[in-house]
Amino acid sequence: MKNKVNTLLLCDAYKYTHWMQLPKGVTIMRAYIESRGTKLIKIDYTRFFGLQGFIKDYLEGKVIEEWMIVEAKEILGEVFGTSEYFNETGFRRLLEKHNGKLPLLIKSVREGKKVKLKNVLVTVENTDPEFPWLTQWVETMLLRAVWYPKAVCTISSAAKDLEKKYAEICGCALNPFFLNDFGARGVSSHESAEIGGAAHLVNYLGTDTVEAVRWAKYCYGKTATGYSVFASEHSTTTIYGRAHELLAYTNFLTTAPTDKIVSIVIDSYDDENAVKNLLGGRLRNIINNRTAPTVFRPDSGNPVDKSLQVLTWLWDIFGGTVNDNGFKVLNNKVRVIYGDGININSLEEILKNLVNHNFSIENIVFGMGGKLLQGVDRDTFMDACKVCSATVDGEEVEIYKDPTGDTGKKSKRGKLKLVTINGEYHTVKIEEFPELTDELVKVFLNGDALNLITFEDIRKNANL
Repeated sequence: MKNKVNTLLLCDAYKYTHWMQLPKGVTIMRAYIESRGTKLIKIDYTRFFGLQGFIKDYLEGKVIEEWMIVEAKEILGEVFGTSEYFNETGFRRLLEKHNGKLPLLIKSVREGKKVKLKNVLVTVENTDPEFPWLTQWVETMLLRAVWYPKAVCTISSAAKDLEKKYAEICGCALNPFFLNDFGARGVSSHESAEIGGAAHLVNYLGTDTVEAVRWAKYCYGKTATGYSVFASEHSTTTIYGRAHELLAYTNFLTTAPTDKIVSIVIDSYDDENAVKNLLGGRLRNIINNRTAPTVFRPDSGNPVDKSLQVLTWLWDIFGGTVNDNGFKVLNNKVRVIYGDGININSLEEILKNLVNHNFSIENIVFGMGGKLLQGVDRDTFMDACKVCSATVDGEEVEIYKDPTGDTGKKSKRGKLKLVTINGEYHTVKIEEFPELTDELVKVFLNGDALNLITFEDIRKNANL
């Protein structure tokens, strides 16, 4: 029997006791999510993505059923050693009154938008005064739904910032395949591959994470697509044996259509021999006669040194041109992809080194694996969800924390909105700047997903 998701258990255990701790007169509770900071150098923003997918997967429609209540009571009874903490009466009332739909209002900034750190990204509040505890109960899953795809999307966006910086120096166009997602095998789960892989596709079109394309299409429409190429790996080369390495390369180049890119890993044995004597020697004419590029993939060594070395070998063999900015551009029959040991720091080191040796960055693209989809956590951008206001006995109460030991954890207070002032986002209280539009739009209300956004529009927001 398939293990079905129990929505009621997608919460930290201690939160199941909070309904008992609230003041008797509380009717509405409001919370918000923000990114409080980062230790990453030169990244002072996050690029928002992923909430709509979570809503469609877990919140839309009837999400509470009788069997979930029965199971939750049993499991939480074991966890706490008592059944008193689980709000069975409240969840049964929710099932009866709202037919298992969640009486919540969720608002967020539009997906794909770039928002400076320390700004509100999402707000949530209960819409039925009978269920104020729902706001805190949904926090665990909502925060998780936001921080992970947003973090991946931001890392991918930061790579594009680097591409823009060095492309301007070189005088070349941006490449929608500059950074490719190689991360599927390096993540903790299929779901991480889906969600994180889709987050990368906001900024770039290159991916080997097929499950991300499927998830993105399901949650955001048919324009959410990514692309890959005919590519070898070490096993498809070494199966021929070292003595027949040439035969392996010949097969790759002649099997793929001549108008399709072929990517060939070159370090199964001796990468210099593979480039100079085999691919750039005996197979040079085949490569030159193909209409699509052959991409050389070094997969070991120091990425900074090796990328320059391979480009130099290809320049000496296949030649190229020097562009108006004085940078070398390889013959368009050959290019390089580097997919080993790539992260934000190594990426910039490689680009800087190539530019310092007069190679344009259009000669190379990259693959990023674990550091793209798995190398993030909630602390990467210090994401937090905090209650900021409540209605208690008919009065509005501002709620906040202000720890003396860590001022960075001081939370925002009151009913919040996000406004644009002089082209930048600012978080203010809802009564402030009444003439300015709230940039947080309704995306979920009482079981229904609202203001759905397509992947095409998300990409426009991210300037892809």
